[in-house]
Amino acid sequence: MNIEKTKILIADDHPIFLKGLQEVIEDAGNLEVIHKSDNGTDAIKAALAKELDIAVLDIDMPGANGLQVAEQILDKKPGVSIILLTMHKAKDTFLKALEIGVSGYVLKENAVIDIISAISAVNRYESYISPEMSSFLLKSKNRNRTDTASQLELLTPSEKKIVEKLAQYKSTKEIAEELFVSEKTVSNHRMNIAKKLELSGKNSLLRFAIEHMNF
Repeated sequence: MNIEKTKILIADDHPIFLKGLQEVIEDAGNLEVIHKSDNGTDAIKAALAKELDIAVLDIDMPGANGLQVAEQILDKKPGVSIILLTMHKAKDTFLKALEIGVSGYVLKENAVIDIISAISAVNRYESYISPEMSSFLLKSKNRNRTDTASQLELLTPSEKKIVEKLAQYKSTKEIAEELFVSEKTVSNHRMNIAKKLELSGKNSLLRFAIEHMNF
């Protein structure tokens, strides 16, 4: 019985890194790199022409950067999951990636370790952030209060706890384990919270939690 492989496009303008990334991905099994690009323009063209499940994109590329490539792909093929690779720990870039609808955010220094975990997560329709990126964002978190207190009052204590966990970059699975509930329960809470806060779009709740929750 043949198991259909996850089809992946990878794009990076450093040929040695690109080759290494392909080897790491394909060594994992059931993953197939169907195209390699060394610039953003080619990545867009290939992604729109080929059938693929995931695009792994370096943020800094000639032709079009990873954010621009992601926007183009998601505009035409919203079902494709995007994982961004970056050298830089920058909150603004990270939040922009969430706004676009990027599913994974991986630091290049940890790509060999993190990329398979990222691919597994987005294949489960979850978000993935490199642990070191999560740690950096938590340390640099803006603690200025906003007018979100009234919005949070709409939530039950359980729902607030979910939002707090999301702001700590916890996955649905991790939240379920920490709160001793099922993943389905956490997913239902997330849908209800988004509805109460009138949030729509991919990653909108995660972005809200990151920007507005304080500890």
